[in-house]
Amino acid sequence: MSRRKPPRRVVPERTRNNPKRRLLADVPESRERVAMGKRATYGPYSKHKRHPHAYGLKPYAGQDEERTFCDAHAQFKPEDCTRIRFLLRRGIGLGLWSDRGGEDGPALLWTIDDTGWIFEMRVTNGGLAQYHGYPILPGDAFAQHVLTRAREIAFVGYDSQLQDDPNLSAAIAKAEAFYR
Repeated sequence: MSRRKPPRRVVPERTRNNPKRRLLADVPESRERVAMGKRATYGPYSKHKRHPHAYGLKPYAGQDEERTFCDAHAQFKPEDCTRIRFLLRRGIGLGLWSDRGGEDGPALLWTIDDTGWIFEMRVTNGGLAQYHGYPILPGDAFAQHVLTRAREIAFVGYDSQLQDDPNLSAAIAKAEAFYR
């Protein structure tokens, strides 16, 4: 009796949509955004780098679950890291943070890069308000929530510290085209 090869297992593609992500219901006041912008920092994390050594990081040793890569997906190169502080401040200035979090700040922040990519930043160390980030892929429905809030803040006239950001309108337009 010969053995037959079993049929291929079909693994459904994940949606990358996380229904637990929510923007803070009310836009944070200007003073809250300024204070958060002064506190928040970035800390690189190898989990979201296809080539972590290029960023001076050790390879990620955790489970290889569904993840997105700054360098492979969004083409965010090591030389782009000089812009991270600006991108973090941009997202905070737009009030793009989660309703979840503690006294030390929100669990999640989002920002829009000049290239049109939206990055999600997750708290790494809450006590230090340190975050690490990764790109949101085009099929992720949450991108529309981020873009709605960004347009509301950038174009409707909330007082904000975004006047020193001449590329904000172009970044939002690129993101709107990218995340259709």
